[in-house]
Amino acid sequence: MRFEKCNTPSVMSNFVRQASFDVEYAPAHISKWVSKRTGLQITYVNQPSPVVNGYFAVATEIPDDSGCPHTLEHLVFMGSQKYPYKGLLDNLGNRFFSSTNAWTSVDQTVYTLTTAGWEGFKTLLTIYLDHLFKPTLTNEACLTEVYHIDGKGKEKGVVFSEMQGIENQSWFLTYNELQKTLYAETSGYSSETGGLTSELRHLTNDQIRDFHKAMYRPDNLCVVITGSVDEQELLEIMNEFDNSLSPLSDEPRKRPFVDSPHDMPLNEYIIKRVEFPDKDESMGELVLGWIGPESEKALDNLAVDMVGSYFTDSPISLFNKHLVEIEDPMATEIDYGTDDFIRTGLNFTVSGVPTDRLKEVDAKIKEMIEQSTKEESFDLQYMQQIVRQQMLKFVANTERSSTTFSNVAISEFIYGKKDGTDLEKWTKDLHEFEVLSTWSAKEWCDIIKKYFVDNKCASILGVPSSALNKSTKKENKQRIKDIREKYGEEGLAKLDQELKKAQEKNDLPIPDEVLTQFGKPDPSKIEFIYTKSYRAGANKTDASIYTDDDEFATLIKKDEPEDMPLFLHFEEFKSRFVTVHIIMPTTNVPESLLCYFSLIEEIFSLSIKKPDAYIPYEKVISDINNDLIEFQFDNGLENQFVELASVKIKFEANKYERAIQWLIDVLKYSVFEESRLRVMVEKIINSLPDKKRSSELMMYSSQHRTIYNTASLRKSQDSIYTEKFYRSLLEKLDNGKFSEIEADLETFKSKLFNVANMNAFVVGGCKDLEKPVSSWAKFAQEFSDTKEKFDQFTLEKLPRAFQFKTEEGQKCSGNAHLVTTSASETTHLVSLTTIPTDYLDEDIFKIALASEFLGGVEGPFWRGIRGTGLAYGANIRSLVEAGYLSFTIYRGADAQQAWLTGKKIISDYTSGVLKIDHISIENSIAAIVNELANAESNAYDASINKMVDNLFKKRGASYLKHFLARLNSYTAEDLVYIMKKYFLPLFEPSTSLLFCCLPTGTVDEFSEFMGKVGYNVSVEEIASTQVDGHSEDSHSCGSGCGSDCDSHEEEWETGSEEETDSEEDTDESESEEETDSEEDK
Repeated sequence: MRFEKCNTPSVMSNFVRQASFDVEYAPAHISKWVSKRTGLQITYVNQPSPVVNGYFAVATEIPDDSGCPHTLEHLVFMGSQKYPYKGLLDNLGNRFFSSTNAWTSVDQTVYTLTTAGWEGFKTLLTIYLDHLFKPTLTNEACLTEVYHIDGKGKEKGVVFSEMQGIENQSWFLTYNELQKTLYAETSGYSSETGGLTSELRHLTNDQIRDFHKAMYRPDNLCVVITGSVDEQELLEIMNEFDNSLSPLSDEPRKRPFVDSPHDMPLNEYIIKRVEFPDKDESMGELVLGWIGPESEKALDNLAVDMVGSYFTDSPISLFNKHLVEIEDPMATEIDYGTDDFIRTGLNFTVSGVPTDRLKEVDAKIKEMIEQSTKEESFDLQYMQQIVRQQMLKFVANTERSSTTFSNVAISEFIYGKKDGTDLEKWTKDLHEFEVLSTWSAKEWCDIIKKYFVDNKCASILGVPSSALNKSTKKENKQRIKDIREKYGEEGLAKLDQELKKAQEKNDLPIPDEVLTQFGKPDPSKIEFIYTKSYRAGANKTDASIYTDDDEFATLIKKDEPEDMPLFLHFEEFKSRFVTVHIIMPTTNVPESLLCYFSLIEEIFSLSIKKPDAYIPYEKVISDINNDLIEFQFDNGLENQFVELASVKIKFEANKYERAIQWLIDVLKYSVFEESRLRVMVEKIINSLPDKKRSSELMMYSSQHRTIYNTASLRKSQDSIYTEKFYRSLLEKLDNGKFSEIEADLETFKSKLFNVANMNAFVVGGCKDLEKPVSSWAKFAQEFSDTKEKFDQFTLEKLPRAFQFKTEEGQKCSGNAHLVTTSASETTHLVSLTTIPTDYLDEDIFKIALASEFLGGVEGPFWRGIRGTGLAYGANIRSLVEAGYLSFTIYRGADAQQAWLTGKKIISDYTSGVLKIDHISIENSIAAIVNELANAESNAYDASINKMVDNLFKKRGASYLKHFLARLNSYTAEDLVYIMKKYFLPLFEPSTSLLFCCLPTGTVDEFSEFMGKVGYNVSVEEIASTQVDGHSEDSHSCGSGCGSDCDSHEEEWETGSEEETDSEEDTDESESEEETDSEEDK
């Protein structure tokens, strides 16, 4: 092994340095050490940030579907031999501005520690590692966390309910079959490490203990740290901990996967058919997978990544051009991804495929790949563009986040050479990108032939089955019946008693002295990132944040044309990139046209018709990719203020003027052509079956269709609300009425794109701009020359979600809207009640603290709902923009009992049965501090938050200080007051609305229950064909959205909209690359 002496001579360290180097393309220095005593490894990525991230990686290999890696991941958090208390890590984490989490995937289990500042991180580091190496692994913890049967004969358990919620989904079934087809039965890569429910029922605690003994050893663990830490202090702490571990054995220890038999690529094509349950049999999906290059071949691995992008990256990529961007599309979306194993897995996932064309699409993809091995068919210019753009995206990502480096460090630990040399090889420079930029067409054709043609693939055809849907539900009902017959009343009562005893033992309170013995870190030591603000043009905002007296401010004044009509805000920090956001209210757009928004979202992929030139859409996309790294038309500003339309582009600072010209060309001169429009509409319609398979998405659809009116942009993006019109829109195209649609779209554009209706925000390396203001002069002129006069939009007139409510949304009382989908196996629920919409209202601060107290990790909801197996998660969030407080149940195994438990917990606190202690209040405040720091972990996010706080929410430059001061002034009495005023009403029919998507087999029971509670219950079945929205005005939509805009909240929020101020817009789904790739806790 290659060793270098540690450069900290004051430490007699077990750790010797294997690597130390500067990253050439990012502000980072990477070091690596290994203990000569135990084999424990440390990798430190020194990259400036107020947040320190820890990734404690264990290489985990198992040849079966028992779920040992995943269940062990959960049990680690149930206490260690030194600290035998469930939730100690999380309770201490809260006190020390930290959060913990973990994920399990096929080849690794990684535990995370995210802390605002080094002070808290160093305190928790060895306590966390003690949990990894010496967990208690009690039978009681296994019972509650993994699998149990409750007193009603229902199957529960945190892990069980998690896997139950995903294992019948199409992506899970197809990917699981792919792994079992590509890899040998005895290979760890063929295993479902999350644990199939059929296996979790029989998994024993002894099996989990044996797995821990085999895998959780010092020489099979690497501590990866990113951020700003005291390196010498880190080594001292780790050296002391290393001395407490058992030394390396003289016998050689097997490295998971590295020392196992290696799976080789297939030598023949394999095609398999896998059914998944769904009433709608119209649309399936396809997955193609190859076993690719060895992990050590950095150049080949980057090359196949570029090939994947070449095939799928944009509308003009080969697969999209021939399968997606065509009339009568053969697919709605094609994604490329990799499994970073010892030989990289190469996967294409094709969604929205007409079921009767699955085989045809599979054959077509193979044919296109084969054709791409011929030099005369290969588009070298486009590939060179791909390489350059992917390189810039890679660099931009490393500038904004250290995740890229931590991921590489984990892979290097699992698969890299023992001497650590691969870490520098894989991260130091951009050498591989530079080599690929010089490749000839022949070299690209050869790499495609080697890894995608000569090397054969497995194809999994995912076929929806109505019969399987029926039989699955029948089997689930029968299983409950069989359990009840097997145990009888007496047996079930005994199981219930065992469960209660286990819960009592697990939930033993942590003594205060255990929590307080470590002290508390000083929040003033957290080094937040600060950026500089400047203004120009129509920006007359009276805000103290603006700098008017430095060199760049002088340049702005000198460069500003007279009477510049465009609102301009600059947010400056050191970066080679610049991001421009243009926000616009849609209040000038007629309501009848709002649902065209999803078609407007495609504006960067349309042809351009200028007075002197016509540019077909293929060339537009190609040329834009030469100049811009990112470009999109969407709603909201970074997932907030979703009633705004927005344009976002990102580019190198030296392309500033070219980027602005693109905004002119795209927003003003893009044209909707009939053939292109038909493709867009057909893709939207074909994507609907897949959306309807998401029970969470359908719950939020029901919510948005009910509470928002026809003037709401949020409602106009709901796929169920707009479905009827999309089908009628297609009929119009079939009947020769394209001109009507075209006129509507042009009217939409003219009502939106006017300089008076636009505010521009320029963020990033602004000081590198030679003409920061005058470069916008042509833009302002182009969008001022309109027949209509627009009032100047200012942020004082910001459209807010609460202004767009229906009458039912305003009353917020009485009704429970239940939705069923055929593919649903678990329940998602949200209850709403009203709260103030003023961000500085005193109650909003108290709501933030009470929400964190109840819904935080190891808080009352965590213990009472998740810990008892009732649901995978439950929380309370404030949605100030909409004026709602929400109680959410995520992946419920028993929604009725979860709802009752949530209500009882709050009732017990308000009645005095349960008391709120001072330590819990302190921990909740510290958890919010951690969230605030995480929200500003890089300069870009810090700049966006600064803009939002000062300009959008009018909270002022000293808001953070004011917010924390208010939190620290509150007592238990304040939280009880706020729970009585706002939280109890979440469970009262007279003061709440309830929305729930649940399996069809449970709807009758739950409907009856909610009726007895006092709600007026309605049940909607999401049909496989067109649907009329159920709210009072849902039928009146003119068109709609079919992109990924169907919005729903993030899985885990800390309950405060101080951190995340509006409902997220991005669809959230389980990763198709890994079994359990989402963070698991």
